[in-house]
Amino acid sequence: SSACYFQNCPRGGKRAMSDTELRQCLPCGPGGKGRCFGPNICCADELGCFVGTAEALRCQEENYLPSPCQSGQKPCGSGGRCATAGVCCSDESCVTEPECREGFLRLTRAREPSNATQLDGPARALLLRLVQMAGARESVDSA
Repeated sequence: SSACYFQNCPRGGKRAMSDTELRQCLPCGPGGKGRCFGPNICCADELGCFVGTAEALRCQEENYLPSPCQSGQKPCGSGGRCATAGVCCSDESCVTEPECREGFLRLTRAREPSNATQLDGPARALLLRLVQMAGARESVDSA
């Protein structure tokens, strides 16, 4: 069985509740920065969407929660909601959606004082090591 996200709940039960009773879906992904959009979909503003990966495993826990949830800022596509900049997700899949770009660009600019790329620890360490190796190679070549 799959998780009951508001748009795919059967009538009655979880779906009998009003929109005002919807809670945010479970946090997921690296550092819990994302939100579940379906049983196999986790999306985060800065990181994009993880579909069918380890980052989305937590989203299957929605199966066991009694109340419906909803993630995303605004409706888009066919029963989906904007998940991250330019991406619309339903509980089953994600597609690119230009109408989802607008709000995320403004939110990111307001939240990020600089245009620096946000990297997690391992990615930051790898990038730093690559830059150091490139710098060492240049100094050997010029000597």
